[in-house]
Amino acid sequence: SENLLLRTNIAAAYRTPNLAELTSNGQHELRYETGDQNLVPENAYEADLSLHYHKNNFTADIAGFYNIVNNYIFIAPTGEMTSTGIPVFRYKQSNATLFGGEAGIHLHPEALKWLHTEATFSSVIGRQQNGDYLPFVPAHKFRLELRGEKEKFLQLHKAFASVNSTTAFNQNNAAPDETTTPGYTLFDFGIGANLKIQNQEISFKISINNLLDTKYIDHLSTLKEVNYNNAGRNITFSIKIPFGIADQYRN
Repeated sequence: SENLLLRTNIAAAYRTPNLAELTSNGQHELRYETGDQNLVPENAYEADLSLHYHKNNFTADIAGFYNIVNNYIFIAPTGEMTSTGIPVFRYKQSNATLFGGEAGIHLHPEALKWLHTEATFSSVIGRQQNGDYLPFVPAHKFRLELRGEKEKFLQLHKAFASVNSTTAFNQNNAAPDETTTPGYTLFDFGIGANLKIQNQEISFKISINNLLDTKYIDHLSTLKEVNYNNAGRNITFSIKIPFGIADQYRN
């Protein structure tokens, strides 16, 4: 219909093991990785379904997928340590299924045209054929963004300010010899605008990631097993000054 759109896809894929998966035998960052020369190619079969709805200033999307992978190649902790105390990881292979989805809304109210609200939730679960969970599968996440935009604000134009939050839930679906990961919530902030000085357009932006300097470890971090936190508060200031070549100097 005019406001509703339904999509579906069915696909198949084939992948051969890469050089690292076959021959690794050394330290990478703070873990020791070993490959397996007996790995065979993967074969994957995937189906997904998505539904999109929009009306006036409201948009909603929901999508799901189911993926069957024969001879799925993955790296996993072994529970072993080297003589220097580095955890050992090994490339393995198993038939596996991965399934999950994402749902989101975008609200842009008519009474507050300058305000945008977006919220999304995503989830993935991966299991081996024997029922064990796959390693390095991301935790369920919820994201919320509030963004204000003004085409004209004082001497500025295209001004914006945004606040984002990302909540990762506890990841308790750990693979054998993989540790679970506690959840966390991060806040980000951004502000920016364009300013015209004489005939020159200048764009500036200030971004603050992990605004509250939260200590956390993401489940996908390669440094998780040695208890290294992810990055703390990070402040970025950027200025963009576009320039061009006058017509009389162009070829």
